[in-house]
Amino acid sequence: MREITRQQASWKYLNPFSTLWGIWKGRGLLDQLVRRNIEGRYKGTMMGLVWMIVTPLVMLAVYTFVFGVIFKARWGAGLGDSKAAFALIMFCGMAVFNIFSESVNGSVGIVVGNPNYVKKVVFPLELLPVSSVLSACFFGLVWIGILLLGIVLFFHKFCLAAICLPLIFIPLVLFSCGLAWFVASLGVFIRDLAHLIGIVLQVLYFMTPIFYSVEMVPESVRGVLLLNPLTPIVQSARQVLIYNQWPDWHGLGIVTLLSMVVFQMGYFWFMKTKRGFADVL
Repeated sequence: MREITRQQASWKYLNPFSTLWGIWKGRGLLDQLVRRNIEGRYKGTMMGLVWMIVTPLVMLAVYTFVFGVIFKARWGAGLGDSKAAFALIMFCGMAVFNIFSESVNGSVGIVVGNPNYVKKVVFPLELLPVSSVLSACFFGLVWIGILLLGIVLFFHKFCLAAICLPLIFIPLVLFSCGLAWFVASLGVFIRDLAHLIGIVLQVLYFMTPIFYSVEMVPESVRGVLLLNPLTPIVQSARQVLIYNQWPDWHGLGIVTLLSMVVFQMGYFWFMKTKRGFADVL
């Protein structure tokens, strides 16, 4: 009887509606966790939340100087061959990747960093990685806001196709959540994982078309680049936010299906392994 009950619980973890319902039921707690993550990042600093704006602007200035001035890179197709166009196109890719990177990187030690939730309190641990993803989305939206402001200031236009941005964010959030659950669980058992994830994210950063377009990549290795699920997401974000074009629905549909699978498998893995967290911590 106990074995049948466990099997039923396992099937429940593979039900996407059950997963989403569990997140929705914990929305109040999730809201508190996200607020704590946002406030805790800049707590005690003199400038506070102003750093949310200063940080992306400084990064944009540095990368624009390195790639636009030193390496003389130009990427203003359709917008004029200017440093401003190159900076905005690059910044769009950085904003999308930053959401993914912060989600995964912030989830590696999120369970280990909250041992009281594991040992002493009946707490839905699966909400911790989700809070990391939602916090990253909040900061990412600040970056997107800066990008839209830059487009209006430099090109005096607002792209109507930007209304499709939520559809592009769906696979990004699902994919980030799935991997966040995976790394949050593995981070409990493998303490070296944080170092490995840092290396993987750095490699993936340059394997994503942020500083270059897919067309610049030699055809012999372009297929490897297209295997990166972030590639169609970054390209679609640029299409709707900068070029005022509708996204590639076919590519976006494929990556959405893949993200749904990663999302559900990540949740399944986390729920099956969280029973052992207390023994390790």
